[in-house]
Amino acid sequence: MNIMFLFKLKMKTMIELTTSLIKKRLRHVVKVNHIALILFGLLSFHATAQQNSDIWVGRLNLWEQNPITELVQITNTNSYSNQPYFFDNSRLFYTQAIDSIESESQIDVWLFDFKLGANKNITQSVESEYSPTPIPNSKNMSVIRVNNEGKQELWEINLQGKAIKNIAQEIEPVGYQVWINNNELLLFVLGEPNSLQRVDVITPNISAKTIDTNIGASLYRFEKTDWYMYTSTSDGNYLNAYNVKTNKIIQIVSMPKNSEYFSVSPIGHVFTSDGTTLWQRKFMLKGEKIKAMDKWLPIKIKHTECAKGISRTAISPDTSMIALVCPRV
Repeated sequence: MNIMFLFKLKMKTMIELTTSLIKKRLRHVVKVNHIALILFGLLSFHATAQQNSDIWVGRLNLWEQNPITELVQITNTNSYSNQPYFFDNSRLFYTQAIDSIESESQIDVWLFDFKLGANKNITQSVESEYSPTPIPNSKNMSVIRVNNEGKQELWEINLQGKAIKNIAQEIEPVGYQVWINNNELLLFVLGEPNSLQRVDVITPNISAKTIDTNIGASLYRFEKTDWYMYTSTSDGNYLNAYNVKTNKIIQIVSMPKNSEYFSVSPIGHVFTSDGTTLWQRKFMLKGEKIKAMDKWLPIKIKHTECAKGISRTAISPDTSMIALVCPRV
């Protein structure tokens, strides 16, 4: 079946089923521990990120001059919806804050199911969870979980939201993660400065190796290679890559001014935003290095809400869809 037809079918189903869904008010949740919320809110990377936002999903054609079309809003909560991650072509996981009667926010992992055109609260816990990330060769995911002391820990949970275990008890506060294989991860660890750390979670005494410091929050594998991309803020704002096989670090190219988060398509396109403009650029592996092609190209977003700013993006594995986090206006 044609990919474009599948996409249109998905979007049609999503529009029809989501229209009635988003009109229903979300359930009130268990009041989260007040101390944890205060500490959570003070963490600089997430305090700035927790503005009111919605997630939109659109059709993506990387070979078109205007590659993003047919945007559809999949969240509508008047609060924080962010950190989208396509686990496959039919499931988009994300984090969302729910305001209770007491005006305190509970942050849970949510799922948008494209087959059903419906949102589902996955975790529904007293703790707050965010940054859902699939674990290779597993039916589970890893998340950042804020415990009742306000500590940001790396946890494994199943797809029904049940907490399995603290993956790396010795490492905290963790912000983001990307899996290298079944046992190893690269972590964004908050601190002075923030650092990129490599962790083997099956060693008897789990410890982390610091790979780089003064890094940004986004971590992505580049295609199916040994290279993992991140940003370095030590001297400007550069896109770097770390090779998990050779331990080599390369500086690839300058990022657009004021850009922060980025995402990488399975075929080497990098998307980033400076808060106003969305940019894309193609990268290719040439020899032992990743090379930037052409230049950073601005992408025009015709939809009113997303035309006023985009903070984060996520791309589906088949590159037919893109998720955009757009501020509520």
